[in-house]
Amino acid sequence: MGGVRECIDPGMFVAGKTIAATFVDLLTKPVELEKAKAEFNERTGGGIGGSKWVAPLLPKDFAPPVDLRWSEYVQTARGEEWWLPTPQARLG
Repeated sequence: MGGVRECIDPGMFVAGKTIAATFVDLLTKPVELEKAKAEFNERTGGGIGGSKWVAPLLPKDFAPPVDLRWSEYVQTARGEEWWLPTPQARLG
């Protein structure tokens, strides 16, 4: 979606409502919480460190590229283009 507010904003609001409704269900319906816990244990083979557990793929010292801004849309002689900033060298 590349920073186009008209695409991103509605999706973020729907996602937020969905996550909030899920939390409400898990807090008010103990049966659903137990089913979610059972699925987690099944998928991971018993939770963190279980037989099916997949450890995080990034190293613990990974520095996330939080310095990146949204892409910028500009008009050039060739038409509309977008530009993405480069991450800081220390972040890789």
